[in-house]
Amino acid sequence: MDTEINKMLCQTNKLLKLSINSTYDFSPKTIAKAVFSRMLNRPVNQKYRSFFWPTATLALALEWGYTKTQNSECSDTLDQYYRQWMKKGCNIDYLDQIMNGYSLIFLYNKTGDIRIKNSINTLYDFINSYPRTRTGSLPYRKNFPELVLVDYLGMVCPFLSRYGKTFNCEESLNLSVALLHDYVLNGMDRETGLPYHGFQGDTHEKMGIIGWGRGVGWLLIGMTETLAFLDKSSDGFDSLYHEYLSLLESTIKFQDDEGYFRWIVNAKEGHVDISATAMIGYSIKRAGDLDILDHRYTPVAEKALHALLKSTKDGLISDSSAECQGIGLYPQRFEWNQWGQGFGTAFAVVMSQ
Repeated sequence: MDTEINKMLCQTNKLLKLSINSTYDFSPKTIAKAVFSRMLNRPVNQKYRSFFWPTATLALALEWGYTKTQNSECSDTLDQYYRQWMKKGCNIDYLDQIMNGYSLIFLYNKTGDIRIKNSINTLYDFINSYPRTRTGSLPYRKNFPELVLVDYLGMVCPFLSRYGKTFNCEESLNLSVALLHDYVLNGMDRETGLPYHGFQGDTHEKMGIIGWGRGVGWLLIGMTETLAFLDKSSDGFDSLYHEYLSLLESTIKFQDDEGYFRWIVNAKEGHVDISATAMIGYSIKRAGDLDILDHRYTPVAEKALHALLKSTKDGLISDSSAECQGIGLYPQRFEWNQWGQGFGTAFAVVMSQ
């Protein structure tokens, strides 16, 4: 494996270990952030912050690191990460924590540990009991019961699909397909073929910007990982496959000459975003490896890898857009962060020979 990619994997492993051993931070800056988050009804508790979607991206990268290299450090860190969550009671408070379930299923398949299976069922039960919008989608937060965000599809659908395949649960696979179809029906811009950031389930009003880079990535990953576990001869596969191709074609025409996608993919003069670039590239490479896409799309992924390596130094990945603060709130900071590191590493590893 390329030296730079090895460095990425090493840094990602260190980062997930840090989340396992994280402690409470009572600095004035952290307290101020917590107060602001509470005002906006965002999660602030330490248990959530150490087991949520950014750390799940790191776990995904380590899963691929182990799959590609058989490096026991990757699987050991994954095991520690999930067992700490299990030790603390398997608490799930928010929908985006479900993303962790994808690689938890990998760990179960590797070990066969019944305690891990019980923890996976905790995640699945959370989704089953979660409220639905009027269109049948899952609201991103319970206190906004009709607000559907594109983010959740890349967090929840890969878990649902892998769960369905692993445990022979047709209902789980069908739910994943239904959630994706509902977003395509209600959350897309018909002119560009790109998703809005969200929509209201009761009024069908579309929310946020069109073509948010990471949102496009979330939707593509949700689709790819669902297609990965569906029977290719099924009606569900065929319809979702055509929706996936349509979104992909609407997206890749905006890749720049260096391989980057922008923080808004169709904003040609906007800042590059390595998290979006890595997510889109990851989806294409996964689909290609699964024989869902043909070789015509390979150059798109190769160019995206070139961009990723250009934004990487000593295994740390920069140029990733900051965390979205909500509909219409997109901080214009492009920096190192966990999700850029996690998705960037996962993408680089799956691209390695």
